Amino acid sequence: MWSLRPDLGAAAHAFGDALQAGARLPVPVREAARIRIAHINGCIPCSETRVEDMERHGLTEDFYARVDDPDRRADYGPREALAIAFAERFTTDPATFDDLFWADLHAHFSAAELLELATLCAKWLGLGRLNAVMEIATSCPIRIGAGSDTS
Repeated sequence: MWSLRPDLGAAAHAFGDALQAGARLPVPVREAARIRIAHINGCIPCSETRVEDMERHGLTEDFYARVDDPDRRADYGPREALAIAFAERFTTDPATFDDLFWADLHAHFSAAELLELATLCAKWLGLGRLNAVMEIATSCPIRIGAGSDTS
């Protein structure tokens, strides 16, 4: 796709690279939000993408599979569960970011982490939706690096 507009592809990759290189949020927190947005978007490449060396970060296929089930949120740590809820609200109804939700977020995340999470969600929502709308598919699994976080 990006061969049609290499300049746009370079910009999209640079945006992603900047987020990845400066990542402060732990990998499981990022992955919980990313995979939830991938499923909401209906983006097949995004839904099938996994972090390299998943096991080192405590990630399993079950971690990815249960993200859509609100009854399984207790299976996640509080930050992962909040990241999933953040991603859902970000993609479906920003008006649901009420005072109570913000208070819960601020109890678990720093302001810088919330900015990072919001920026990541913007990237995943926009580019994932682009993939879904343009019906982009992959023929091999995509593996992404964990970024600068070592969690």
